[in-house]
Parts: sequence; structure tokens; C-alpha cells
Amino acid sequence: MRTRRTTAADWGTSTVLGSAAARGALVSASTTWLRFALQLATMVVVARVVGPAQYGAAATALVAVTAAELVRSGGITWLIGRLPDLSAASTAALHWLSVGIGAAVGAVLLVVGAIVPPAQLPAGPFTFPLLALVFVAAGIGAVPTALLGRNLAFRPIGAGEVGAAVVSCVVSVTAAAIGAGSGALLLQAGTYALVLVVVIVSVTPWRPGRPAPLRSLRAELGFAANATVSQGLEWVVRSFDRLIVAALFGTAAAGFYVQAAQLVTLPTEQVNGPLRRVAVPALGRLVGTPAFGRAFRTVLALSCAVLWPLLAVLAVLARPLVSTVFGAEWLPTVPVFTAMVPMGLASVVSGVTTFVALAAGLAGRQTVWECAVSRPLTLVGFFVGSLWGVTGVALGASAATVALVVPGFLVIGSRAALTLRDLVVPLVEPAIGTVVCAMSAIAVTAFVEGPLILLLFLGGGVAVIVWIAVFLALPGTRRVGRQVLGAVRRRPGPAPNDVPATSAA
Repeated sequence: MRTRRTTAADWGTSTVLGSAAARGALVSASTTWLRFALQLATMVVVARVVGPAQYGAAATALVAVTAAELVRSGGITWLIGRLPDLSAASTAALHWLSVGIGAAVGAVLLVVGAIVPPAQLPAGPFTFPLLALVFVAAGIGAVPTALLGRNLAFRPIGAGEVGAAVVSCVVSVTAAAIGAGSGALLLQAGTYALVLVVVIVSVTPWRPGRPAPLRSLRAELGFAANATVSQGLEWVVRSFDRLIVAALFGTAAAGFYVQAAQLVTLPTEQVNGPLRRVAVPALGRLVGTPAFGRAFRTVLALSCAVLWPLLAVLAVLARPLVSTVFGAEWLPTVPVFTAMVPMGLASVVSGVTTFVALAAGLAGRQTVWECAVSRPLTLVGFFVGSLWGVTGVALGASAATVALVVPGFLVIGSRAALTLRDLVVPLVEPAIGTVVCAMSAIAVTAFVEGPLILLLFLGGGVAVIVWIAVFLALPGTRRVGRQVLGAVRRRPGPAPNDVPATSAA
């Protein structure tokens, strides 16, 4: 039955937290992977049509688009997810603040667009209006999306994201086919943002009421600001490297670099994105209880058991993958991608650590860590690595990210009643599975002769079979899988602290 319109932040029914979180993760992951498949297919088509140089130019401009996630999924949305009690007036105030931020950034972009000559822009005179549209849409949709997540209503979010992906991908491919060049990617971003916000606002029963004064939310906004600063620093680091490559080595090199980065980050985001959406509010309700540590270990083990073998196998099969999917002109991507894989492995772990910081109210502590240590060292890694070319930049990013994983966890975990054992033990079995899967792919490439497409499908198929066998053979990962599956099947009930536990307990 359709929920009636409401100004309240909470309209969902009470359910078992573990079951609701697991179901939410499953729904979110399913829709995210469908969206990923659509966007990957679009990326392949557009990359083949426009070529590395134009792709690199557009990707450099899209740095601004990724910043819109600081509005759509920034500190305000995490605040909504973790506060146990959120009044209607406070929710409305946060919504109008988010709308104002998105509108303000959009206005600035329109002013800049009136100054910069259109001939220098990927989509000509439409470049900055499209970027402005993305920010305005992000501001409008941020709080309604966060409220759907707070009420564990992940299906409408997923349906909106998939629908927006379908429309935007069709627009992008069509634009590339008729000669829009690098502007096709910007059209895709603008269309996606517009369709998504229309769907989200339409399906959300919440409507803003009379807002509370912002001064009454001073403490809460402090958390939101710290979380946003932390995410902003991550955005700077994730974007600055491609700007360095474009400035030092040209747009074609930036195209290869961005393509390599997407091969690393897209799979990671398709798993950790849905997990983050579900894990942060779920963990937030368990802070201070024994179940918090068990839930953390479950999330970490599950994330690494899926992503580590995937990234390792992609590294082994990088050459047949790039040649088959993107074409021979994209082969310079291969060494850059291989150099980035350690960064991807480390980012999986540091991403789950971020879940803890947001859930436990430690965003301020993480912000200090990011500002003082983590991000400055990563930037140093970029600049030092640039002495060895584009691949050197990737190696510098990997070295810095790997070196910071354990210190970053200890900074957050020490205040969240987590120990180094909570980090290390859940990683043992995923590491074993990663090595076995990678070795199986290496064996295929070493002993099988044939075209690259044969090596890609045969090596990938063997690795998938091996991964399933290892996942089921190792007791810890098998137990985590069984517990998550049991939570998904469990009927709703009144137990708020029912969360799957990992074998690492």
C-alpha cells in the first residue's frame, strides 16, 4: 500500500535490523550492478567512438560532476542516516540547506560558463549549464534519497538509479554517434541527474514542512561539515591525479589514466556503494554494543571476499580485457591499470573504515586524519610518481594508499572499540581466495594459446568457478555467506540488534 504524504523523517515499519540491512544490501547491490552494466556498456561504446584524446578531455571536465556527490551523498545525508531521533522541522531545515548549497554552486558554474570561451569546453556553451544542472539536482534529491535509506526503502532508490541510467546511456550513445564527441559524456551526466531527481522526489512520501532554525542544529551540522570535508578531501585526491596527468602528459594520456582508474573504481563502487548505503545506518544503531564489532567484521570480510579476487583477476587479464572491450588503441591503459590495482585493494579496506567513522560519529577525527596525514601523503605520491610518467603516477597513488590503510584504521578503530585483530582476521581468507583465483587466471594465460578474446573468457570463466569453490570451501567466508543469506530470508520482527556475525568474532 502506498505510504501517505508526511513531513516526518520516519515512516517505515519496525523490522529486524540484520534482516532489513541484508535485504537492503541485496536490493541495492542488484540495482547498482544493473546500473553498472549499463554504464559500462555506454563507456565502452563512447570510448571507442570518441577516442582517448576526447575521452580524456571530457573526463577532466567531469571532475566537477563527481563533486556533486558531496552534495547528494555528503555529510547532510550521513547525518540523516545516523541520528536516532530526527524531527520534521530539522529534516526540513536540512533539506532547504541542501537545496541552497546545490543552487549556489549551480549559480557559480553559470557565471563561470559566461566567462570561459565555449570553444575551449568539451560540450561548448552547454558545458557549464549541464554541470550546474547536476549540482541543482543533487541538492534537491539529497535529503529525499537519504530519508528513503533511513526508512530502509531501497527499492525506489534502485529503480530511480536504473531508470536514470537507461535514459542517460541512450542519450550519451546517441550523442556520440551523431558527432557530439566529448560532450556525450557531459550529456550523460546531466540527463542522469535530472531523471534521477524527478523519480526520487516523485516516489518519496516525505515533503518538507516548516523548517527549524539552523542555529538549533549547530552540533549536528558540525558532524555534517566534518563528514563533507573528509569526503571532499577524498574527492580532491581522486580527481587531482587526472588533472596532473592531463597537465603534464596531455589529454590522450589523461584518457588512458581515467580509463584505468574507472576499471579499478567502478567494480569497487558497485559493491561498497550499496554496502555503504546500508551499513552506515545499520552500524550507527549498534554503536556501543558487542554486535558492532561483529557487524564490522562481517562487512569487511564480505567486501574483500568479493572485490579482492575480482581486481586481481582483472589485473591478470588486463591486456585481453582492454584489447577486446575498448580496442587496440586503448592498450596503453594496461600498465596504468595494473599499477593501480594495489590502490584498489587497499581502498576496499579503507572504505569500510569510513563506514565506521560515519556510523560512530567520528567524522571529525577522520577529517583531522585526512587533512593532516592521509591526503597530503597521497598528493606527494602523485607528484613523486609523475617523475616516471603516467604509470608512475598510478604507482605513487598505490604506494601511498597501501601504506595508509593500517594507520587510518587505528585512528578510527581505537575510538570505536575495534582492535587490529578486527582488521586483520577478516582479511585472511579473502587474501587466500585472491591468490588462488589470480593463479588460476595466470595458468590459463600461460598454458592456453589463442586469440585474446578466448583468453579473456576462458580465464575469467575459470576464475569465477575457482572463486565459488574457494568461497564455499573456506569456513569463514562460507559462514558469512550463510549468515547474510539467512538474514535476507528472515521474516521481519521486533529485534533491533539482530545482525549477522562473522567468523572473525
